[in-house]
Amino acid sequence: MYFVDRKQIEETLQYMDRLLDEVGKHSFDAFSDKLYLERTVHIVIESMLDVGNMMIDGFIMRDPGSFEDIIDILIDENVLPENEDVDYKAIVQLRKMVVKDYLQVDHHLLADTIQTHKNTLDQFSAHIRNYLDNELGVANAFTND
Repeated sequence: MYFVDRKQIEETLQYMDRLLDEVGKHSFDAFSDKLYLERTVHIVIESMLDVGNMMIDGFIMRDPGSFEDIIDILIDENVLPENEDVDYKAIVQLRKMVVKDYLQVDHHLLADTIQTHKNTLDQFSAHIRNYLDNELGVANAFTND
């Protein structure tokens, strides 16, 4: 029996989707705008990774060896389409910059990368929900709630 906290996954996806909707409405010239961009990119990445880990744990998929491996596993398990591999990994690769190299953030790279791959990012939630619906059924969330 799988334990998938669909409510937590859904809350995370909804928050990520709100961030993605908002990021396209801004320019990133002022310092405060750059901080907003950094935070948004960071949380989008963490949301993808958190949801990916919840899916991997809940459906008892193989353990990931890296952040990029989370994407590989979701593709191998047909959660995400293989042709979107490069897009998701391009976003995940920004994590080191916003988490560890925060004194040398390339804001143009962050903005360009998120905008270049935004159409794919916008599909992430739909892919997750579709997989959950197919595997668990629409009404059954397999949680303790």
